[in-house]
Amino acid sequence: MLRYARFFVNPLVVFAISAGLLFGNFWIWLPGILYVAGVAIADQIYPHDTEEKPYRFPGVLDFSLYLSLPAVLVLFVCLMWAMGSGNTDIFGIGAGVQQATGVDVIAARNATGWYHYPLMLLALSLPATGAAGLAGHELTHRTSRPFDLWLGRIAMATWWGIAFPIEHVYGHHAYVATKKDPATAARGDSLYQHLPKALKRTVVNAWEIETARLQKVGKSFWSPSNVLLRMAVVSAFFTVSAYLLAGIPGLLAYLYICVIAKVALEALNYIEHYGMLRQLNEPVQPRHSWNCNHTVSGVFTYNLTRHSHHHADAQVHYQNLKAFSEQPEMPGGLQTAYLAAFIPSLWRKKIAPKLLVWDREQASKQEYPLLAQANIESGWPELMSSAANQYVKEHASPGSSGTVAA
Repeated sequence: MLRYARFFVNPLVVFAISAGLLFGNFWIWLPGILYVAGVAIADQIYPHDTEEKPYRFPGVLDFSLYLSLPAVLVLFVCLMWAMGSGNTDIFGIGAGVQQATGVDVIAARNATGWYHYPLMLLALSLPATGAAGLAGHELTHRTSRPFDLWLGRIAMATWWGIAFPIEHVYGHHAYVATKKDPATAARGDSLYQHLPKALKRTVVNAWEIETARLQKVGKSFWSPSNVLLRMAVVSAFFTVSAYLLAGIPGLLAYLYICVIAKVALEALNYIEHYGMLRQLNEPVQPRHSWNCNHTVSGVFTYNLTRHSHHHADAQVHYQNLKAFSEQPEMPGGLQTAYLAAFIPSLWRKKIAPKLLVWDREQASKQEYPLLAQANIESGWPELMSSAANQYVKEHASPGSSGTVAA
């Protein structure tokens, strides 16, 4: 039973964090902070999860994904309620809570100091992404199941995530570990250097992919069949709703969450594919993604941590992903690596040794010229000792500056 129940933890935690938003003061940010810190710490305590026993009741696990949309809707409404003031009581939530608990949550909200709200928005960044992005990611990969695909896109559109489901499924998975992939960060790029390029290219790629699809079926980009436009309508609905429910403060809080959710998803891509390279005509292999078998990260991300298998076969449902323990592992678990990525010097310290091991033990000789050039362009002296650079140097044509002899 626990094997199934653990994958319900993510939506249930989001429901709990949403409830905290109703009680004002430190309750609007403490549960979110505990969520982020708790996952990072627990990942270091619990042993790795390499179990691959099949699940007899996959429908139960599908339901854990289907809870994502109710979770994100509840989070949205509670956030708007928390951004209200005075006697504002959206849908009578405050009155209902007071009747059930005896706590005057409207008074508590009105007495909450302004300094709690920046902490709240910071603390909501990962829970909001988890509510919409992580389950949405899994569902939008299920292209043969219309309901799952629809639900995943709606959940992601809640926070204006309209480009990601298109580019990720039909672009990223084809171009991963190449320079054509906006999600694969170049060696030497900090998260802050990578984010603007990734965010821009994700939108451009999604536009190009959807335009090409519509042209194949003889339809205009402005056709109702355009998935991007349909998702944009959903996003616009939530934007207008934020303003109507909580005015300018609610709208600003909503737009902040939209931006931070995009940043969070791209930061996940950053740590999952950092510095990987392959020839464009070479098949994607498990070694072209950083893997992670930390138990708690896997529970909260629907096994997104088993990224090597996910990229080897994107149609495999999350509960059936293999551990692939022999594949390259991201440093310290997904949550730890994620937090480290926001501190460039710490990320460099953790990832550079991993890149050297990958070059030596995982890369193919055909990839060595690409890797050697990437190491030089990174500007990281520690990468100059890479097996790829040594190989290219030894096999360089006479009189060349590092070109591998034919």
